Amino acid sequence: ADVVVIKWGKLLGNMAGGLALFLYGMKRMTHNLKAGAGDYMRDSLRSMCKNRILAMLTGIIVTAVLSSSSAASVMLVSFVEAQYITFQQSVGVLLGINIGTTITVYLVSFNVTKYCLPIVALGFLGMSVAAKGSRGSYLGEAFIGLGLLFFGIDIMGDAMTPLRSYPLFLDALMSLDNTYLAILASTIFTLAIQSSAAVLAIVLLLAQQGFLSQPAGVAMVLGANIGTTGTALVASIGKSKQAVRVAVAYVVLKVIGVIMVAPFLEAFIIVMYRTQGASPRFPMTKAERAETVPAAITTAHSFFNLLLALVFLPFTGVVSGLVEKLVPDLKGASTVNPANNDIKLTSTGLCDVPKKD
Repeated sequence: ADVVVIKWGKLLGNMAGGLALFLYGMKRMTHNLKAGAGDYMRDSLRSMCKNRILAMLTGIIVTAVLSSSSAASVMLVSFVEAQYITFQQSVGVLLGINIGTTITVYLVSFNVTKYCLPIVALGFLGMSVAAKGSRGSYLGEAFIGLGLLFFGIDIMGDAMTPLRSYPLFLDALMSLDNTYLAILASTIFTLAIQSSAAVLAIVLLLAQQGFLSQPAGVAMVLGANIGTTGTALVASIGKSKQAVRVAVAYVVLKVIGVIMVAPFLEAFIIVMYRTQGASPRFPMTKAERAETVPAAITTAHSFFNLLLALVFLPFTGVVSGLVEKLVPDLKGASTVNPANNDIKLTSTGLCDVPKKD
């Protein structure tokens, strides 16, 4: 057999550059969507969070608009820190954030990378025509970010091509058939780069080239769901107990969900298929994996987060009570009426919190 020669410098450089473009594109898109729609999202939280179902819907909308669960969760931490909404109300929003992030994954899973540069051109045109600081200008810049995001995926996909016949790489991926190893690897990777969407984009690229089995792909979805909570935890450092509780609740919801699913991963996959009137196949050829596993990954991401909502939405009070025990109040801590506070979103989407005299 021919020896596979890989130019590692070029491969790793292209992978790193593609990942950087993806993350930068997502950052620019999220930043400008926040700037253009931040007031709307703030007002939505104020009016809708009194009802747990409406709170969940708000979380879905905000995350879909921002295209980032990490950004949405950090924003939620800021709102609770400002005592704009209560921690108890935030649990329903967290469940909505979980569902809203699936929209981004579906967007990434579609083969739209060939349109990346026209999207950049469209965004530049919109930004150039619209008045500076207007919603049209912010939307144009968001489109540029979206195009760069897709361009990054395209570069990473091309960079992976030589690995298709590299034995050591294929053997390493075979080890991911161990559910808990795949979850751990995906969790660590997501914590490292602070973006579950980027991790799932890479997982989808691997799946599209037939590298991953269904159990390995779905297990990596579970790991990315845990890893994405790291951003909210970092954002809560130095904040009030209520804000810390939001981040801890995010971790608790995800971890309990993974504990519920991981031991029964194959059954989870079978049920996921049955609800769609289909049947999974174990095992599959490389060509069959390339055809079916990407769809299984996006479906599993949606299915898992919908499952969390169905299980926990009726028990948001129980979840908040558990987290309050994990992060107890300090003795003598004072409380402030959220109605007496006002906050304003900055251009970065974080909150200006008024200081109390």
